Amino acid sequence: MGHHLTTATAPEITSDDPAERLAEVRARIVAGERLQGPLATAFFTAVHAVDPTATEDTIAPLLGNGGAHLYRSLLAWASLTPGERVLDVGCGSGGAARAAGEIVGPNGMVVGIDPCRRALEIARERAPQDIPMAFIEGRAERMNGIDDKSFDCVVASLSLEEFQDLGAAIGEIRRVLRPGGRFVASVTAFDRLRPVDSAFMGAVIAVVTRHAPAALVGRASLASIPLEPDDARAFADHTMLRPEERDVQFAAPMADVDAAWNLFGRTHIGRLLDEDGKHDLLTSLARRLPHTLYLPLRFLRSRRPG
Repeated sequence: MGHHLTTATAPEITSDDPAERLAEVRARIVAGERLQGPLATAFFTAVHAVDPTATEDTIAPLLGNGGAHLYRSLLAWASLTPGERVLDVGCGSGGAARAAGEIVGPNGMVVGIDPCRRALEIARERAPQDIPMAFIEGRAERMNGIDDKSFDCVVASLSLEEFQDLGAAIGEIRRVLRPGGRFVASVTAFDRLRPVDSAFMGAVIAVVTRHAPAALVGRASLASIPLEPDDARAFADHTMLRPEERDVQFAAPMADVDAAWNLFGRTHIGRLLDEDGKHDLLTSLARRLPHTLYLPLRFLRSRRPG
């Protein structure tokens, strides 16, 4: 469509309405402004404010290979024990935090931190009453108010890719972990797609290329965490152990266009597209259905030495 990618900085987004903020960000991306830096932060914040339970509603219910579950399996890999203190970074509506709470129990403590106020409201509403839990507003890159060496484990479920400064976030995670404390995270791993799913997702990305090519920069153009050299350095520079990796796949069956849109419409891809783009995506998907997409995720596990 002849879009010209630009790094020019437009005026700050000022609307307080999440839907209006998302529409403004989308318009700027379609106009060619790159989805990185402050604009990416504004996009992610608006997406979560518009649809704060998307991950819990769409990915968490999916069945993973070997019986994997988005939250419980990640927390099991952290080897949590009753009574421990856990910090959920980018907690969203609190799915991982509640999974941690089930393990650490009433003698433990779970804190969630997220920049989206609406997501935090839902996390508080869904928190069990018998487990100490708190949810606070803030960003991973600068966790003000959280003491040094105050947590046994930090978890980041599908949030690392949204951090605009991964190194700063890893530095903060190390700071709040006690010596020997663990860090576990889940990230997308599209470099692990099955060949048939690579073709399927290739058709989806082609739609984004036609309608919002400026979105295909930054993290979207890089290998999945922690395979990029800068990602590896983020851990090494802050003396966190090199992450162990465990690849998992979650089956997302799509029998028809409605089922496909129930998934893609609530992803970042769906939120990037205007009405023409949505129509283009649905038309492209219809030619490839029914299909079961195996969503590839990567579990990561690291530790603060000590």
